Amino acid sequence: MNILFVSGNPHLPQVFGGVEINTHELATELVGRGHHVAVAAKLSLRDRFGLSRAALTILGARGVTYDSDLGYGVFRGRKLLGFLPDLPRPDIAIIQTGAMPEFGRRLAGLGVPSVAYLHGLGFEDWQELRSRPHGCLPFCGYLAVSQFAARRFKQLCGIDPIVLAPFFRRERYETPLQGGMVTFINPVPPKGVELAIQIAQLCPAIRFSFVYGWRLGFSDWANLQCRLRSLSNVVLRRRTSDMRSIYRDTKILLVPSQWEETWGRVASEAQCSGIPVVASNRGGLPEAVGPGGILLDPGHSPATWAAVIRQLYSDRNQYEALSQAARQHAARPSLNPDLQIASLMALLAGFIENAGHQNCSEMREARASGLGGALPKSRSDRAASAVMATTGMKNPSGAAATTMIAAASPASWPVDRSC
Repeated sequence: MNILFVSGNPHLPQVFGGVEINTHELATELVGRGHHVAVAAKLSLRDRFGLSRAALTILGARGVTYDSDLGYGVFRGRKLLGFLPDLPRPDIAIIQTGAMPEFGRRLAGLGVPSVAYLHGLGFEDWQELRSRPHGCLPFCGYLAVSQFAARRFKQLCGIDPIVLAPFFRRERYETPLQGGMVTFINPVPPKGVELAIQIAQLCPAIRFSFVYGWRLGFSDWANLQCRLRSLSNVVLRRRTSDMRSIYRDTKILLVPSQWEETWGRVASEAQCSGIPVVASNRGGLPEAVGPGGILLDPGHSPATWAAVIRQLYSDRNQYEALSQAARQHAARPSLNPDLQIASLMALLAGFIENAGHQNCSEMREARASGLGGALPKSRSDRAASAVMATTGMKNPSGAAATTMIAAASPASWPVDRSC
Protein backbone atom coordinates (compact mmCIF):
# COMPACT_ATOMS: atom_id res chain seq x y z
CA MET A 1 0.00 0.00 0.00
CA ASN A 2 1.17 3.57 -0.71
CA ILE A 3 0.69 5.72 2.39
CA LEU A 4 1.34 9.41 2.94
CA PHE A 5 1.57 10.78 6.49
CA VAL A 6 0.64 14.46 6.55
CA SER A 7 1.66 16.78 9.38
CA GLY A 8 1.29 20.51 9.86
CA ASN A 9 4.33 20.34 12.15
CA PRO A 10 7.97 19.89 11.17
CA HIS A 11 9.23 16.32 11.11
CA LEU A 12 12.45 14.72 12.37
CA PRO A 13 15.15 15.89 12.80
CA GLN A 14 13.61 19.33 13.32
CA VAL A 15 11.11 18.33 16.01
CA PHE A 16 11.33 15.41 18.44
CA GLY A 17 7.78 15.10 19.74
CA GLY A 18 5.48 12.16 20.34
CA VAL A 19 3.72 12.56 16.99
CA GLU A 20 6.97 12.80 15.04
CA ILE A 21 8.55 9.81 16.79
CA ASN A 22 5.41 7.74 16.35
CA THR A 23 5.26 8.65 12.65
CA HIS A 24 8.91 7.65 12.26
CA GLU A 25 8.36 4.34 14.05
CA LEU A 26 5.30 3.52 11.95
CA ALA A 27 6.91 4.57 8.67
CA THR A 28 10.04 2.53 9.39
CA GLU A 29 7.98 -0.53 10.26
CA LEU A 30 5.72 -0.23 7.22
CA VAL A 31 8.66 0.19 4.85
CA GLY A 32 10.23 -2.91 6.39
CA ARG A 33 7.04 -4.81 5.59
CA GLY A 34 7.11 -3.80 1.94
CA HIS A 35 4.79 -0.79 1.90
CA HIS A 36 5.60 2.52 0.22
CA VAL A 37 5.58 5.34 2.75
CA ALA A 38 6.31 9.06 2.68
CA VAL A 39 5.80 12.02 4.98
CA ALA A 40 4.67 15.53 4.02
CA ALA A 41 5.58 18.07 6.70
CA LYS A 42 6.14 21.74 7.34
CA LEU A 43 9.69 23.06 6.97
CA SER A 44 10.85 25.09 9.96
CA LEU A 45 13.47 27.84 9.56
CA ARG A 46 14.63 27.67 13.18
CA ASP A 47 17.71 25.54 12.55
CA ARG A 48 20.46 24.95 10.00
CA PHE A 49 18.66 21.95 8.58
CA GLY A 50 15.60 24.05 7.76
CA LEU A 51 17.59 26.98 6.40
CA SER A 52 19.61 24.75 4.09
CA ARG A 53 16.47 23.04 2.79
CA ALA A 54 14.74 26.40 2.33
CA ALA A 55 17.66 27.57 0.21
CA LEU A 56 17.18 24.53 -2.01
CA THR A 57 13.50 25.38 -2.51
CA ILE A 58 14.46 28.90 -3.61
CA LEU A 59 17.13 27.66 -6.00
CA GLY A 60 14.80 25.01 -7.37
CA ALA A 61 11.78 27.34 -7.52
CA ARG A 62 9.56 24.47 -6.36
CA GLY A 63 8.69 25.33 -2.76
CA VAL A 64 9.30 21.77 -1.59
CA THR A 65 12.35 19.63 -0.85
CA TYR A 66 12.72 15.87 -0.68
CA ASP A 67 15.03 13.72 1.46
CA SER A 68 15.14 10.04 2.35
CA ASP A 69 17.83 9.93 5.03
CA LEU A 70 15.32 8.54 7.57
CA GLY A 71 14.68 5.46 5.45
CA TYR A 72 11.55 6.80 3.75
CA GLY A 73 10.73 9.87 1.69
CA VAL A 74 10.04 13.19 3.41
CA PHE A 75 8.60 16.14 1.49
CA ARG A 76 9.15 19.43 3.31
CA GLY A 77 7.93 22.92 2.52
CA ARG A 78 6.83 26.16 4.09
CA LYS A 79 3.28 25.96 2.72
CA LEU A 80 1.99 22.43 3.03
CA LEU A 81 -1.36 23.14 1.40
CA GLY A 82 0.40 24.63 -1.55
CA PHE A 83 2.68 21.72 -2.37
CA LEU A 84 0.31 18.80 -1.68
CA PRO A 85 -0.93 18.84 -5.31
CA ASP A 86 2.66 18.46 -6.53
CA LEU A 87 3.28 15.19 -4.68
CA PRO A 88 2.87 11.67 -6.07
CA ARG A 89 -0.61 10.31 -5.32
CA PRO A 90 -0.81 7.81 -2.44
CA ASP A 91 -3.52 5.21 -1.97
CA ILE A 92 -4.48 6.97 1.25
CA ALA A 93 -3.23 9.82 3.46
CA ILE A 94 -3.06 9.79 7.26
CA ILE A 95 -3.47 13.37 8.50
CA GLN A 96 -2.21 13.93 12.03
CA THR A 97 -1.65 17.58 12.97
CA GLY A 98 -2.12 21.13 11.74
CA ALA A 99 -5.07 22.31 9.65
CA MET A 100 -6.34 18.76 9.28
CA PRO A 101 -9.74 19.50 7.62
CA GLU A 102 -8.06 21.83 5.12
CA PHE A 103 -5.48 19.17 4.27
CA GLY A 104 -8.26 16.60 3.90
CA ARG A 105 -10.28 18.82 1.56
CA ARG A 106 -7.24 19.54 -0.58
CA LEU A 107 -6.49 15.83 -0.87
CA ALA A 108 -10.14 15.02 -1.60
CA GLY A 109 -10.02 17.41 -4.53
CA LEU A 110 -7.01 15.45 -5.80
CA GLY A 111 -8.85 12.13 -5.54
CA VAL A 112 -6.97 10.97 -2.44
CA PRO A 113 -8.95 9.59 0.54
CA SER A 114 -7.66 10.66 3.95
CA VAL A 115 -7.91 9.48 7.53
CA ALA A 116 -7.80 11.75 10.59
CA TYR A 117 -5.43 10.30 13.19
CA LEU A 118 -6.09 12.31 16.37
CA HIS A 119 -2.90 12.72 18.40
CA GLY A 120 -3.90 15.88 20.26
CA LEU A 121 -6.89 18.02 21.11
CA GLY A 122 -6.44 20.45 18.24
CA PHE A 123 -9.78 19.31 16.81
CA GLU A 124 -11.50 21.34 19.52
CA ASP A 125 -10.57 24.42 17.48
CA TRP A 126 -11.88 23.11 14.15
CA GLN A 127 -14.40 25.62 12.86
CA GLU A 128 -16.11 22.83 10.92
CA LEU A 129 -17.22 21.13 14.13
CA ARG A 130 -18.68 24.32 15.56
CA SER A 131 -20.93 24.97 12.57
CA ARG A 132 -21.78 21.68 10.84
CA PRO A 133 -20.56 18.76 12.97
CA HIS A 134 -21.86 15.88 10.86
CA GLY A 135 -21.51 16.82 7.22
CA CYS A 136 -18.46 18.96 6.75
CA LEU A 137 -15.42 16.78 7.41
CA PRO A 138 -13.54 15.35 4.43
CA PHE A 139 -12.18 12.21 6.08
CA CYS A 140 -13.01 8.61 5.19
CA GLY A 141 -12.11 7.38 8.67
CA TYR A 142 -11.08 8.41 12.17
CA LEU A 143 -8.39 7.05 14.45
CA ALA A 144 -7.43 8.28 17.92
CA VAL A 145 -4.26 7.69 19.87
CA SER A 146 -6.10 6.99 23.15
CA GLN A 147 -9.49 6.31 24.68
CA PHE A 148 -9.27 9.78 26.19
CA ALA A 149 -8.86 11.47 22.81
CA ALA A 150 -11.59 9.33 21.26
CA ARG A 151 -14.09 10.16 24.01
CA ARG A 152 -13.31 13.85 23.74
CA PHE A 153 -13.84 13.81 19.97
CA LYS A 154 -17.10 11.89 20.28
CA GLN A 155 -18.41 14.33 22.89
CA LEU A 156 -17.71 17.17 20.50
CA CYS A 157 -19.20 15.83 17.27
CA GLY A 158 -20.72 12.39 17.84
CA ILE A 159 -18.13 10.56 15.74
CA ASP A 160 -16.57 7.56 17.47
CA PRO A 161 -12.93 7.08 16.38
CA ILE A 162 -11.18 3.72 16.55
CA VAL A 163 -8.33 3.74 19.06
CA LEU A 164 -4.88 2.90 17.72
CA ALA A 165 -2.29 3.38 20.46
CA PRO A 166 1.20 4.73 19.70
CA PHE A 167 3.53 2.26 18.00
CA PHE A 168 6.51 0.80 19.85
CA ARG A 169 9.20 -1.70 19.02
CA ARG A 170 10.12 -2.86 22.51
CA GLU A 171 13.73 -3.64 21.59
CA ARG A 172 14.34 0.03 20.74
CA TYR A 173 13.62 1.07 24.32
CA GLU A 174 14.21 -1.93 26.59
CA THR A 175 17.51 -1.91 28.45
CA PRO A 176 19.04 -3.29 31.66
CA LEU A 177 18.77 -0.72 34.45
CA GLN A 178 22.11 0.41 35.85
CA GLY A 179 21.46 3.80 37.40
CA GLY A 180 19.35 5.33 40.12
CA MET A 181 18.12 8.59 38.64
CA VAL A 182 14.69 10.18 38.54
CA THR A 183 14.31 11.22 34.92
CA PHE A 184 12.22 14.11 33.62
CA ILE A 185 11.97 14.45 29.84
CA ASN A 186 11.24 17.68 27.99
CA PRO A 187 11.74 20.48 30.56
CA VAL A 188 9.15 22.98 29.29
CA PRO A 189 6.20 24.59 31.14
CA PRO A 190 3.39 22.41 29.67
CA LYS A 191 5.31 19.31 30.74
CA GLY A 192 5.66 20.61 34.31
CA VAL A 193 9.23 21.89 34.46
CA GLU A 194 8.50 24.24 37.37
CA LEU A 195 7.01 21.43 39.44
CA ALA A 196 9.89 19.11 38.52
CA ILE A 197 12.46 21.68 39.68
CA GLN A 198 10.68 22.11 43.00
CA ILE A 199 10.50 18.33 43.47
CA ALA A 200 14.25 18.06 42.85
CA GLN A 201 14.86 20.83 45.38
CA LEU A 202 12.91 18.86 47.98
CA CYS A 203 14.82 15.62 47.26
CA PRO A 204 18.49 16.64 47.58
CA ALA A 205 19.62 13.05 48.26
CA ILE A 206 18.18 11.77 44.96
CA ARG A 207 19.83 12.37 41.59
CA PHE A 208 17.63 13.81 38.83
CA SER A 209 18.18 13.80 35.09
CA PHE A 210 16.45 16.48 33.01
CA VAL A 211 16.48 15.59 29.31
CA TYR A 212 15.98 18.11 26.51
CA GLY A 213 13.00 17.43 24.26
CA TRP A 214 11.43 20.28 22.34
CA ARG A 215 13.75 22.91 20.93
CA LEU A 216 14.11 25.83 23.38
CA GLY A 217 14.55 29.47 22.48
CA PHE A 218 17.65 31.16 23.82
CA SER A 219 15.86 32.90 26.72
CA ASP A 220 14.13 29.67 27.80
CA TRP A 221 17.39 27.76 27.55
CA ALA A 222 19.27 30.39 29.56
CA ASN A 223 16.56 30.50 32.22
CA LEU A 224 16.62 26.72 32.61
CA GLN A 225 20.39 26.68 32.89
CA CYS A 226 20.23 29.36 35.56
CA ARG A 227 17.53 27.57 37.55
CA LEU A 228 19.38 24.25 37.55
CA ARG A 229 22.82 25.66 38.31
CA SER A 230 22.07 25.80 42.03
CA LEU A 231 20.83 22.18 42.15
CA SER A 232 23.81 19.86 42.56
CA ASN A 233 21.57 16.78 42.29
CA VAL A 234 20.31 17.62 38.77
CA VAL A 235 22.08 16.97 35.48
CA LEU A 236 20.83 18.32 32.15
CA ARG A 237 21.18 15.90 29.24
CA ARG A 238 20.84 16.33 25.51
CA ARG A 239 18.07 14.58 23.63
CA THR A 240 19.05 11.47 21.73
CA SER A 241 17.58 9.20 19.09
CA ASP A 242 18.50 6.16 21.21
CA MET A 243 16.49 6.52 24.42
CA ARG A 244 18.01 3.37 25.89
CA SER A 245 20.98 5.47 26.97
CA ILE A 246 18.57 7.60 29.01
CA TYR A 247 16.44 4.83 30.45
CA ARG A 248 19.50 2.78 31.38
CA ASP A 249 20.28 5.35 34.08
CA THR A 250 16.66 5.76 35.18
CA LYS A 251 15.01 4.32 38.28
CA ILE A 252 11.80 6.40 38.21
CA LEU A 253 10.28 8.40 35.36
CA LEU A 254 8.69 11.70 36.39
CA VAL A 255 5.87 13.03 34.17
CA PRO A 256 4.25 16.01 35.98
CA SER A 257 2.39 17.35 32.91
CA GLN A 258 0.29 20.44 33.43
CA TRP A 259 -1.79 20.03 30.30
CA GLU A 260 -3.94 17.18 29.02
CA GLU A 261 -1.64 14.72 27.33
CA THR A 262 -3.50 12.49 24.91
CA TRP A 263 -1.06 9.69 25.71
CA GLY A 264 2.41 10.25 27.17
CA ARG A 265 4.78 8.27 24.98
CA VAL A 266 7.73 8.42 27.37
CA ALA A 267 5.71 6.53 29.99
CA SER A 268 5.28 3.55 27.66
CA GLU A 269 8.91 3.73 26.54
CA ALA A 270 10.17 3.63 30.12
CA GLN A 271 7.85 0.81 31.15
CA CYS A 272 9.42 -1.44 28.51
CA SER A 273 12.38 -1.64 30.93
CA GLY A 274 10.25 -1.97 34.05
CA ILE A 275 10.63 1.67 35.10
CA PRO A 276 7.72 2.86 37.27
CA VAL A 277 6.19 6.21 36.34
CA VAL A 278 5.04 8.98 38.67
CA ALA A 279 2.73 11.10 36.55
CA SER A 280 -0.15 13.55 36.44
CA ASN A 281 -3.60 12.03 36.39
CA ARG A 282 -4.75 14.19 33.47
CA GLY A 283 -5.74 13.34 29.91
CA GLY A 284 -4.47 10.07 28.50
CA LEU A 285 -1.67 9.60 31.03
CA PRO A 286 -3.74 7.21 33.18
CA GLU A 287 -4.03 4.93 30.12
CA ALA A 288 -0.34 5.13 29.36
CA VAL A 289 0.78 4.58 32.97
CA GLY A 290 -1.87 2.04 34.01
CA PRO A 291 -0.88 -0.09 37.04
CA GLY A 292 2.82 0.51 36.39
CA GLY A 293 3.12 3.74 38.35
CA ILE A 294 1.53 6.32 40.59
CA LEU A 295 -0.84 9.08 39.46
CA LEU A 296 -1.10 12.43 41.21
CA ASP A 297 -3.12 15.57 40.68
CA PRO A 298 -0.85 18.14 39.00
CA GLY A 299 -2.32 20.70 41.38
CA HIS A 300 -0.95 18.91 44.44
CA SER A 301 1.90 20.62 46.26
CA PRO A 302 5.52 19.91 45.32
CA ALA A 303 5.93 18.47 48.83
CA THR A 304 3.27 15.83 48.05
CA TRP A 305 4.99 14.85 44.82
CA ALA A 306 8.40 14.77 46.50
CA ALA A 307 7.10 12.52 49.29
CA VAL A 308 5.78 10.02 46.72
CA ILE A 309 9.12 10.05 44.89
CA ARG A 310 11.10 9.49 48.10
CA GLN A 311 8.81 6.66 49.23
CA LEU A 312 8.97 4.83 45.89
CA TYR A 313 12.71 5.39 45.63
CA SER A 314 13.45 3.89 49.05
CA ASP A 315 10.72 1.22 49.45
CA ARG A 316 12.11 -1.85 47.71
CA ASN A 317 8.89 -3.88 47.90
CA GLN A 318 6.76 -1.10 46.46
CA TYR A 319 9.31 -0.44 43.75
CA GLU A 320 9.59 -4.08 42.67
CA ALA A 321 5.81 -4.47 42.55
CA LEU A 322 5.37 -1.38 40.37
CA SER A 323 8.35 -2.33 38.21
CA GLN A 324 6.82 -5.72 37.46
CA ALA A 325 3.44 -4.10 36.77
CA ALA A 326 5.14 -1.62 34.41
CA ARG A 327 6.70 -4.43 32.37
CA GLN A 328 3.40 -6.26 32.14
CA HIS A 329 1.55 -3.09 31.14
CA ALA A 330 4.09 -2.40 28.37
CA ALA A 331 3.50 -5.93 27.03
CA ARG A 332 -0.30 -5.60 26.73
CA PRO A 333 -1.94 -6.59 23.42
CA SER A 334 -2.82 -3.03 22.40
CA LEU A 335 0.93 -2.28 22.20
CA ASN A 336 1.81 -5.47 20.33
CA PRO A 337 3.49 -4.21 17.14
CA ASP A 338 2.29 -7.06 14.94
CA LEU A 339 -1.31 -6.60 16.04
CA GLN A 340 -1.03 -2.84 15.66
CA ILE A 341 0.23 -3.06 12.07
CA ALA A 342 -2.38 -5.69 11.19
CA SER A 343 -5.07 -3.44 12.65
CA LEU A 344 -3.81 -0.36 10.83
CA MET A 345 -3.56 -2.02 7.44
CA ALA A 346 -6.99 -3.64 7.74
CA LEU A 347 -8.50 -0.32 8.74
CA LEU A 348 -6.85 1.56 5.89
CA ALA A 349 -8.00 -1.04 3.38
CA GLY A 350 -11.54 -0.71 4.72
CA PHE A 351 -11.43 3.07 4.56
CA ILE A 352 -10.22 2.97 0.95
CA GLU A 353 -13.00 0.54 0.06
CA ASN A 354 -15.54 2.80 1.74
CA ALA A 355 -14.35 5.74 -0.30
CA GLY A 356 -14.42 3.77 -3.54
CA HIS A 357 -17.96 2.47 -2.94
CA GLN A 358 -19.51 5.90 -2.51
CA ASN A 359 -22.04 6.41 -5.30
CA CYS A 360 -21.39 8.83 -8.18
CA SER A 361 -23.84 11.53 -7.14
CA GLU A 362 -22.31 11.73 -3.65
CA MET A 363 -18.85 11.77 -5.24
CA ARG A 364 -19.74 14.69 -7.51
CA GLU A 365 -21.18 16.59 -4.56
CA ALA A 366 -18.05 15.96 -2.47
CA ARG A 367 -15.79 17.05 -5.33
CA ALA A 368 -17.86 20.18 -5.99
CA SER A 369 -17.98 21.31 -2.38
CA GLY A 370 -14.63 19.97 -1.22
CA LEU A 371 -16.49 18.29 1.64
CA GLY A 372 -17.39 14.71 2.42
CA GLY A 373 -20.76 13.10 2.82
CA ALA A 374 -21.49 10.55 5.54
CA LEU A 375 -21.03 6.92 4.60
CA PRO A 376 -23.94 4.54 4.90
CA LYS A 377 -23.75 3.07 8.37
CA SER A 378 -23.65 -0.52 7.14
CA ARG A 379 -20.42 0.08 5.21
CA SER A 380 -18.59 1.80 8.04
CA ASP A 381 -19.70 -0.90 10.47
CA ARG A 382 -18.57 -3.66 8.10
CA ALA A 383 -15.06 -2.26 7.73
CA ALA A 384 -14.48 -1.70 11.44
CA SER A 385 -16.12 -4.98 12.47
CA ALA A 386 -13.77 -6.94 10.23
CA VAL A 387 -10.76 -5.36 11.93
CA MET A 388 -12.11 -5.96 15.42
CA ALA A 389 -12.89 -9.60 14.63
CA THR A 390 -9.38 -10.14 13.27
CA THR A 391 -7.33 -8.27 15.86
CA GLY A 392 -9.52 -7.99 18.93
CA MET A 393 -9.26 -4.20 18.82
CA LYS A 394 -12.16 -2.17 20.16
CA ASN A 395 -13.13 1.45 20.18
CA PRO A 396 -14.36 3.24 23.36
CA SER A 397 -17.99 2.28 23.01
CA GLY A 398 -17.43 -1.08 21.35
CA ALA A 399 -19.21 0.19 18.20
CA ALA A 400 -17.71 0.70 14.78
CA ALA A 401 -16.29 4.11 14.02
CA THR A 402 -18.42 6.51 12.00
CA THR A 403 -16.62 7.28 8.76
CA MET A 404 -16.85 9.90 6.02
CA ILE A 405 -16.16 9.90 2.29
CA ALA A 406 -13.20 11.74 0.82
CA ALA A 407 -12.88 10.85 -2.88
CA ALA A 408 -12.28 8.06 -5.39
CA SER A 409 -9.33 5.72 -5.69
CA PRO A 410 -6.05 7.51 -6.53
CA ALA A 411 -3.40 6.81 -9.12
CA SER A 412 -0.46 4.61 -8.19
CA TRP A 413 2.44 6.17 -6.35
CA PRO A 414 6.09 5.62 -7.27
CA VAL A 415 8.35 4.32 -4.50
CA ASP A 416 10.95 7.07 -4.67
CA ARG A 417 10.38 10.27 -6.59
CA SER A 418 12.39 13.35 -5.77
CA CYS A 419 11.31 16.92 -6.38
